[in-house]
Amino acid sequence: MPRTYKPIPGQPAEAGQALIVFNANALRAAVIRDLAQHPGGDTTGGIAKRIGVDYRQVYAHIKTLETEGLVSAAGEAAVRSGHRVQYSIDLERLREQGINYMRYLEGE
Repeated sequence: MPRTYKPIPGQPAEAGQALIVFNANALRAAVIRDLAQHPGGDTTGGIAKRIGVDYRQVYAHIKTLETEGLVSAAGEAAVRSGHRVQYSIDLERLREQGINYMRYLEGE
């Protein structure tokens, strides 16, 4: 059975409904939204504190988003030492992915 997450604090009802309609992962959506609201980027710990989950859960989603080219680790400090790696989101790539998905749903 798929894992379901409780609504993230501060999540608008409309967003929650859209997540249900598209069977989207609420936690991944919260990670994406948090990064979009913090253009300077942040660590998995900082994101986790704001959305109220464990940093390891955030890290799992960050890794997937990084693989897909939506999230990147910041600059030279990105060398994975496990300490204070800052992640940021590519908003243009996020928009492209959203548009591609909507085009698909609309039958294009």
